[in-house]
Amino acid sequence: MIRAATRGMMRGVKRKAIEEVLPLLEAEDAFTRLEAEKRLRDLARRDFGYRWDGSDADRAAALARVRAWLQSTLREEKARRAAAAAAPGLATLDIEKLKGMSPQQMEKHLQALLGKAQVLAGFSAGRPRCEGCGQRPATVEIVEVRSRRAGQVLRLCDPCAAQRGDVRGG
Repeated sequence: MIRAATRGMMRGVKRKAIEEVLPLLEAEDAFTRLEAEKRLRDLARRDFGYRWDGSDADRAAALARVRAWLQSTLREEKARRAAAAAAPGLATLDIEKLKGMSPQQMEKHLQALLGKAQVLAGFSAGRPRCEGCGQRPATVEIVEVRSRRAGQVLRLCDPCAAQRGDVRGG
């Protein structure tokens, strides 16, 4: 079975909750690890291949994948915030301000906001290149799962992922 998960930004609260779960995944008590595994999947909405009953080496490798994912999402969020802050002169949406504007002023204001959105949408710092075409940033991760174990991870852009017939959203 192959599952695709679109990369997205995490909120700081969610990241902190995941970071609090990590020590529980290393607990001696199997029941604690089982509950922590469930919580990790609920929070991250993805499977890193961690199994509460796996060997110490398998659990350590999965924890390393979780930590690497957390670091990459943190870098990505910082890069997006920096890109948003580095776009000088672009307006922000203020509903009260729109109420007093003429249609022409409102159109200019909204065009500026759309321009900012395009800048941010095209920003790809911190994302790996697509393994399919090698040109665009990867926005989809396809994780091969066999007998409850995560296998190889394939990182693709949206167009390359859409060309694959065996991808299911999840």
